[in-house]
Amino acid sequence: MKKSSLLTIFLIVFIDLVGFGILLPNQQYYGETFGIHNVFFLTLIGPAYSIFQFIFAPILGKWSDRAGRRPVLIISQLGTLIGFLLLFAAHFVIPLNANLAIFLLYFSRVLDGISGGNISIATAYIADITKPEERAKGMGLIGAAFGIGFVFGPFIGGVVGKHLGLHWVPIAAALFSATALTLTFFTLPESHHPGDPDPEGLRRYNASTIFHQLARPIIGMLILMSFVNGFAFAGMEQTFSLIIQNRAKLSAQDASGYCGYLFGGIGIIIAFVQGGMIGRLTKALGEATLAIIGPLLIAIGLTIVGLAGIVLSPWTGFILGSAFLAFGSSLFNPSIQSLVSRHASSKEQGEVLGAFQGMASLARGVGPLLAGALYAYVWINTGYEGAAPYFFSAALCLIVTIWAIAARKKIAPPAA
Repeated sequence: MKKSSLLTIFLIVFIDLVGFGILLPNQQYYGETFGIHNVFFLTLIGPAYSIFQFIFAPILGKWSDRAGRRPVLIISQLGTLIGFLLLFAAHFVIPLNANLAIFLLYFSRVLDGISGGNISIATAYIADITKPEERAKGMGLIGAAFGIGFVFGPFIGGVVGKHLGLHWVPIAAALFSATALTLTFFTLPESHHPGDPDPEGLRRYNASTIFHQLARPIIGMLILMSFVNGFAFAGMEQTFSLIIQNRAKLSAQDASGYCGYLFGGIGIIIAFVQGGMIGRLTKALGEATLAIIGPLLIAIGLTIVGLAGIVLSPWTGFILGSAFLAFGSSLFNPSIQSLVSRHASSKEQGEVLGAFQGMASLARGVGPLLAGALYAYVWINTGYEGAAPYFFSAALCLIVTIWAIAARKKIAPPAA
């Protein structure tokens, strides 16, 4: 039963992430199609999901403690499916009422964010059915499903957007979402019943736990390093499609394909490094050293992307910059999370890692807000349009690098 449930959860998370990733290269292009010309408002589409997910994920998690994992997971997936269908319907509303179409565009992402507790509930499910000593391996399935889904999702979204049209992308995402919902409804047994004690090591966050962990000298510093780096990286994610379209002078439909290929390439590199290389690199260099190298590589990648089409040819800059971004991210993220975990006691892993993930979600929500403002209003008509968020984010990553160097002895894993 446990092995079957673990496999089912893996497939559910994988399929969910494919559906989410399908939209990633295309979100800003929908805004253009619907008549939004202000770049800042285009970059608000992505954060609408992340901010509401940050607010509602712990609420759904608490609800699943009382009502059970399965019904809350079904409701969460149903909300995601409805969000995709609303986005599809919005394309047909444009000729009738453009403002209503724009409202549906944003509301579809808000609804997906409100119901976007799929990953946190899946994590709780694994905590229910595994022993503490087996939990790390079980949680690794979530990371693997997340990584593999992120490889395939943007690639599928790019191919569908380029060859079939942008309006078919949410239908492709909805098909994956409906598949995950069907799997949950027909094959996933309940793991947590009312009155059951919360499993030890359950990862959950709320405002009080986040503030408590941030106040701790070493763990708080590591969480803040991750937040600043994630803030910079999220700004890139939500403006990448725009800079590709503008610098390469492509239509939204053509840019969708190329953006999907690049996001897919980033995912492949991350999966390769985190799936095989990270263990050997950690043994050879240590987590503290990788926490220095990672943001440095990200800073280089961001700078290269910002210079694409200005100093470098567009595609040289995009491909080379994406490679640096992928390698840097795949080194920094698991290393900093490992350091946070190793500085926490065995009895507080859930609370500490929950706060870590909560701050990461917040970074994905607020990072694009500043990046969108910089993209829209800084260096307009100078030849450097769109470069400001990349240079600013690169500076943030360099700050993290210097910070990690200065605190290297403090953040190094404890002896015991």
